[in-house]
Amino acid sequence: MRCTLFLCLITIGAFSQTGPGGVGNSNGTSSLRMWYNTSAVVTTTGALIDSLKNLAGVTAFDMGETGGQRPTLISSAVNGFAEISFSGTNRLRTGLTLTATNFVTNEASTFLVVKADLTTQFTSVYTTDPLVGATRFSNHVPWGGTVYYDIGTCCSNSARIQVGGLSNLTSYSFWSYNAHPTTGKQLYRNGSLLQSRANSSTYSHHASQRFNIGGNTSGTTGFKGDVTELIVYNSKVNAAQRIIIENYLAAKYGLNSAANDLYNEDDAVNGNFDFEVAGIGRIDTQNLHDNAQGTGIISVSAPADLNNNEFFIWGHNNEALVFGNTTDIPTSSVKARLNRVWRVSEVNMSNTAVDVGAIDMTVDLTGVVGFNPSYPIYLLIDTDNDGNFDDETPIKNPVKLGGNQYKYTGVTAITNNMRFTFAFGFHTIITNRNTTFRVKKN
Repeated sequence: MRCTLFLCLITIGAFSQTGPGGVGNSNGTSSLRMWYNTSAVVTTTGALIDSLKNLAGVTAFDMGETGGQRPTLISSAVNGFAEISFSGTNRLRTGLTLTATNFVTNEASTFLVVKADLTTQFTSVYTTDPLVGATRFSNHVPWGGTVYYDIGTCCSNSARIQVGGLSNLTSYSFWSYNAHPTTGKQLYRNGSLLQSRANSSTYSHHASQRFNIGGNTSGTTGFKGDVTELIVYNSKVNAAQRIIIENYLAAKYGLNSAANDLYNEDDAVNGNFDFEVAGIGRIDTQNLHDNAQGTGIISVSAPADLNNNEFFIWGHNNEALVFGNTTDIPTSSVKARLNRVWRVSEVNMSNTAVDVGAIDMTVDLTGVVGFNPSYPIYLLIDTDNDGNFDDETPIKNPVKLGGNQYKYTGVTAITNNMRFTFAFGFHTIITNRNTTFRVKKN
């Protein structure tokens, strides 16, 4: 994908909804091209993976393998999430489905959560397949103890990031990589910049290559290690978007960020709100992300006072999406609230609390157990931050968007570290100008 940095910002920003951390769109309409993790549709025979769905919505990049080439799915391996384990003799691959439109050319952003079994191996975690010198889109974590990322004709400085002397490669890390002809290439580990190089080479072997996780093909041996998530954009995400995705990955897999650890609601002391983390934020006018949803049911947009280096990031506690709590509620006006609760980090780059101004918040209650559109829906905010909602005043009268979506405009009561959830009230019937309340009995 060729575009100026400004136009790429517009492309992603316009569809910043359901991708990882709320960056990019998961229906194939944005620059998010590949998104693999073990929350996707994975088909197995026993523990062997037959196929892996591309969560980015580009079905051409669904992956699969057969026979002894199949890697192993290991359940509940990393913070409760499964991992894909490669033994050095297996892989997952797309078909011959790469094109200059749907895949990478001369710019990209990738995010990878991985650990190696040993640092002396010479292999690729992901690669265009077969791995050739002209041209490739690949990485090695590691190759003989050194980490490499390549785009285009190998292996000049224009095509390659190369970092040696790294420790703890046999433990999980999240790696973030950017490539762009104007701004060059950058590699981050756990949020910290390892290297920046100028320029970007062009990948052009789309018609003759596949995309591969695990190596074990011509030009590279098989990877020995484990992968939980891989994300590929065919444009460079901006700095605010990169930081949001990194916080999403760190929270999800219980990893420690060495830099830009802005979302702390995933910490045990704050209740382990690790799940479906998404966010909005701004580094400056060119590095802005102000509309996000992620994979959850909450979307946030239109911050009224989002300034430089400010972020609003949220996640939930993974309780059931059920209107099942009938005790911790304001009993005079609420019938039941969701079991699930969200919590927010609203901070700047120094982790100091800030105010991004009023926000618009939308909740999609499709499929939520106990939801009935004939009952009023309320937003509950734990404004005194005591962990309870029974002493709070519900926010009423959202805009009904249709499709079971409710929008609360100009929300100002949510501040740093606060919890929120949703509830429904009593059903009302207006008869002969008299208003009566009827309580649902089931």
